[in-house]
Amino acid sequence: MSNGLEQLKAVVPLLNEEGAAGDMLDWDGAATELGVSSFPSDYQAFVTSFGAGSIEDSLYVWVPRPGTTGAPLTVGRLPADALGSESMRVWQDSVANSRYRLEDMLVWGQTNSADALCWVASDPDPDNWPVAVWERQGSRWQVYDLGMVEFLLGLLRGILPACPVSDETLWRARSARFLNFRDEERALDAGVDPWTGRRLNRFG
Repeated sequence: MSNGLEQLKAVVPLLNEEGAAGDMLDWDGAATELGVSSFPSDYQAFVTSFGAGSIEDSLYVWVPRPGTTGAPLTVGRLPADALGSESMRVWQDSVANSRYRLEDMLVWGQTNSADALCWVASDPDPDNWPVAVWERQGSRWQVYDLGMVEFLLGLLRGILPACPVSDETLWRARSARFLNFRDEERALDAGVDPWTGRRLNRFG
């Protein structure tokens, strides 16, 4: 796990090296609120190093926020309308249809194409949770027997069987920048595009 994170840090530098990096969380409180024993160790290490934010404004990584489950970039379960939708029960692999339940999905991120990035949080050991992706463009689920960090590396290196998300911005990109949400909010509040450093036009 630590080796994977070091590899990821080598190819995903912080956009603002002097800005925010990492979040300190109440992991026990978050686990209790979401009904799990804990969270994957690679994900906890990622949050400690990077925190909540986005990779190239294309893929957004969320964090659990006990007591504020409706806040932006917050880890949570699939909403009720998704659980009740027949269209959300389409799987790339027919075997997965009988093996996995939507009720076990725990959403840890999203893409700007509205793909859902989840864990199948059914195993008592969070380090055994595979990553599941709802690809909006293909309207189907695909499960990857990888942790979150390995999944991100696979996306950036292009070593997965195919691009796992609808937007190919990060597919085989090799490297990409990460922006912590606190730095993004500060820049936007100051009227600056956090990705380009240019002043925003407030009048259209």
